[in-house]
Amino acid sequence: MHRFRLRTLITLTALVAALALPALASADTAKQATASMKLKGKQVSAAAWGRHLVVEFLTMLQQDDPRADLEAFLDPAFQIQRANGSRADKAEYLANPAKLGAFEPSGYRVTRNGTALVVSFRTANIETIDGVQYKSTPAPRIATFWFNRGAWTLLGYANFNAPS
Repeated sequence: MHRFRLRTLITLTALVAALALPALASADTAKQATASMKLKGKQVSAAAWGRHLVVEFLTMLQQDDPRADLEAFLDPAFQIQRANGSRADKAEYLANPAKLGAFEPSGYRVTRNGTALVVSFRTANIETIDGVQYKSTPAPRIATFWFNRGAWTLLGYANFNAPS
């Protein structure tokens, strides 16, 4: 009977440890994500970091050839859904990224849970997609970022039509 209890105790201890490790690793990763949220060497809030990431993405799209920067910034699982109904995964987007002119983001709402950061906002900009130039009035957008392998990456992005 004593051996059975000892084996049971060892098995339960191993099971608890196996179940706890991902949670501990996740908490550690969330701490790393928080520690990485610095601008000019100073720790910033999730709201400030979300605004920074959105502007970083939009600024990349102003470059003549943003593909190298986008390659590192877009998560491997990245998808975009555009207001015109088109959509693309990372490979498709890198093959033909949008070209962006001036932009004016506003009305940010940022939420964060651990390693996930969601930013909704509005922006007015001039954008060229597949050779077609779009001039927008302030229209809703949403960007989803996550802290993956030591860096914040853009996981998903959606453009919406401006409300009437």
